[in-house]
Amino acid sequence: MILAKVQDIFSLSAGDTVSKRNLFELIQFSKVKNSNYWSGQENSIGNTPQQGINWVGELPAIRALIIKARLGSYEEDGWSDMSKNKYKYSFKAKKGEIIYTEKANRALINQPEYFYPIFLFTESRNGWRFEGDFSVTDIENKFVVLSRNSFRSAPLVTAQDENLFKEGGRKYVTHLMAERSRAVVDVLKKNKDWVCDICEEDFHYKYNVNYIEAHHKVPLATYASTYNVTTSDLALLCPNCHRAVHIYMKAQGLEYQMIKKILTGAGDS
Repeated sequence: MILAKVQDIFSLSAGDTVSKRNLFELIQFSKVKNSNYWSGQENSIGNTPQQGINWVGELPAIRALIIKARLGSYEEDGWSDMSKNKYKYSFKAKKGEIIYTEKANRALINQPEYFYPIFLFTESRNGWRFEGDFSVTDIENKFVVLSRNSFRSAPLVTAQDENLFKEGGRKYVTHLMAERSRAVVDVLKKNKDWVCDICEEDFHYKYNVNYIEAHHKVPLATYASTYNVTTSDLALLCPNCHRAVHIYMKAQGLEYQMIKKILTGAGDS
């Protein structure tokens, strides 16, 4: 993890408890220069007034997300399975209204684009129980689903002619962030060979499995409102190249075509 104090905390195993004072001081004093918790502006922890959602660094590509969940705070909140691998966590609302562009909610929505870890804590009698490392795998109107140590990639797709589909705005947060637009995915599935745009790997040829992931060349989080998506806005990538692209996006803020040149070596000549 980033902060030395966070490293200390997250050397804990899932199920261990951190005192409320310890976690409170970490979050509050990470913003105070010369405090024991200060390690630079890039590692300061922003938070909501209730301190439920705490983000390390600056949006959109923050470095980590710390969630403190209190059962009963929101109707939807809580474990959705007996194995405690999925947790429903509500968007923050003001007077019943959810503002998806508000920083705390954006920190949840942006996670599938940037892969930063989500460290989930639930309230216990003795403090905050550390539940482990999670990712956002589903996004509904009122809440997200956090899944333990997993990331659900975009649906399997192929490509086709230029067709226009509505995407972005409120559609962006209706269900399953990674799905993009169902309509454009359905069109893409029917046509082009499933070959990675970067390494040109053919999964079916190598593994006898039909598989490919869809990557938005321009992250959806940058769209302020409804946007007309065409199939050329998507690149088909194998899982390794897809992950590498997101790492470059997060670390250097590069656009897709530049990242492709770096990964293929096209920019060396």
